[in-house]
Amino acid sequence: MPVKTWSPVLSGIILTVASAPVLADTGVPSSSPVIVTASRVAQTENQALASVTVITRKDIERTQATDMVQLLRSVAGLDIARTGGPGAQTSIFLRGTNSNHVLVLIDGVRAADSTSGDFAWENLDPSQIERIEIVRGPRATLYGSDAIGGVIQIFTRKPRGPVASFRLGSFGTHGAEIGDGTSGRIRVFADASYRGATGFPATNPSAGPFLYSPQNDGYQQHSITAGLRAPLGTDASVGLTAWDTLDDTQFDPAGSSSHGENRIVNLRLKDVTAPSWVQTLSIGNATVNLDTYGSDLSEISTHRNSIDWQHDLSLGQHNLLSVGYSFVNDDGFSNDITNAVTYSDSVHDNAVFADLLSRIGSQQLQFGLRQDQHSRFGGHTTGQVGWGWKVDPAWRWYASYGTAFRAPDFNELFSPGYSGFFAGNPNLRPETSRSTEIGTHYLITTGQRLGASVYYTRISNLIDFSGVNDQAINIDKASIRGLELDYSWRHGPWYYTSNATLQKAVDAITGQYLLRRPQRKLYMMLERSFARHENLGAELFAASDHADISNITYGTISVPGYAVMDLFGAWPVSRSWTAEARLNNVFDQHYQLVSGYNTPTRSVFFTVRYAPPRR
Repeated sequence: MPVKTWSPVLSGIILTVASAPVLADTGVPSSSPVIVTASRVAQTENQALASVTVITRKDIERTQATDMVQLLRSVAGLDIARTGGPGAQTSIFLRGTNSNHVLVLIDGVRAADSTSGDFAWENLDPSQIERIEIVRGPRATLYGSDAIGGVIQIFTRKPRGPVASFRLGSFGTHGAEIGDGTSGRIRVFADASYRGATGFPATNPSAGPFLYSPQNDGYQQHSITAGLRAPLGTDASVGLTAWDTLDDTQFDPAGSSSHGENRIVNLRLKDVTAPSWVQTLSIGNATVNLDTYGSDLSEISTHRNSIDWQHDLSLGQHNLLSVGYSFVNDDGFSNDITNAVTYSDSVHDNAVFADLLSRIGSQQLQFGLRQDQHSRFGGHTTGQVGWGWKVDPAWRWYASYGTAFRAPDFNELFSPGYSGFFAGNPNLRPETSRSTEIGTHYLITTGQRLGASVYYTRISNLIDFSGVNDQAINIDKASIRGLELDYSWRHGPWYYTSNATLQKAVDAITGQYLLRRPQRKLYMMLERSFARHENLGAELFAASDHADISNITYGTISVPGYAVMDLFGAWPVSRSWTAEARLNNVFDQHYQLVSGYNTPTRSVFFTVRYAPPRR
């Protein structure tokens, strides 16, 4: 569907969402999930002085998302680009910032690849996720580098009893999952999954003669999560979690493939030292190995070791001070066999931080400060202030201002380049940002919620390979402003949720729009549940056109907008077994997220899920 066809409709729907009518009180109690990512301490979502989205295990199973694109595209302010089908390289843009401007944590451990600064979203299987917390806006005072656009934290699945699922679908899709776990004071849990597909051609002729191939591009992936939690006496506890995934993926040009491994391990010790003093020590390791075959031969290996030691001090009844120390060491090796380009190096960062949360009557205040000492560019200070005002039990305002930074990745620092061109630069400065946000939440009735936020981000010292002989230098700037709206309504068996995003992300020097970031986006979902826990639902996702690069002329082009509808449903066969079905792209729309790369046509998936009632 061309963008000119549906753009006026989208604008009208956005206005409808913003001025949603007040419906009758349903009597359904409103609940706010507990989150930890926004301030590194437990608080309810409606206490956070930031825009937060929580995706629970129930949400994942209800919509039957088969990959991270389907799961995350429903989030306001978040854009996705993928070079083909499931298993293909996937990038996330949060609030218009670059894909390496979002900090990704898995069970508290930084998960991005040190060589490129990006996280391999395609390697996450939704069946192994317990919940996702998405915090939009800078959080560098709490987490350091990369948290310019925000933080996305994934908590891996920890079953409390046996679970299993089996899936078949279009494009030769097949998969299975099995897991189990205890539910006592000492918890031991594990979950393993397999998924794969014969796929479809990743590219079309607009990808150009070098990339285009009509052959199917498939993938296979094996993943496992495991861990334990146990008390240590009466006032302390220990937790150990691990996630490991192996993948084999085909991509274009024809004959190209990759074999990769991502592994995260985290050991966490928590001690209630005194009624007003809680300390947490977290030791993590993240490993990425990637071998590429075909016309380009390369191997990449990165290892990250991290330590976080946090102290939470209650200062009276309405003040909480969090102070801590953070250490990160990255080792990276890259060997481009085809172009004879190799480097191996390391960097480390030491940091101290403090964050104060206070409540004065109906007002909330937050003050944060952090000092990082990086082995390459020296010291860097970030700060954040936040304010919240609970006007009445149903209406709340919040505002924040924060600075953030991104340390250069290994490719930007150490790459020797190709025949003297595109070399790294060890003297690079960090990319920096300043962001402001104002938002409001209004509980219209106990079954209805309306939210809105406006934000502005200015990024400086952006790194680009445009120096002498295209060497990496700090040269670019970006300006991003946006509006996010969200509305949800629950009435008996009916549930409706929607959000809309309006954003303008541009190069502050040239005025050109940043690539692959639509200016308008809309998501709507309507679900009907039934007495025996059946459910039927529909999702609509729409995005306007966006700028991209032509694979033939290498000039800037506009990729048309699109609108896609999906249907899903579930039917309990017994108390333990459920049959599920999902129909994607109902009207068989042909669209592109990345110029020259295909997206799935109309497709259907069937799942059988086993989860006996917990005793």
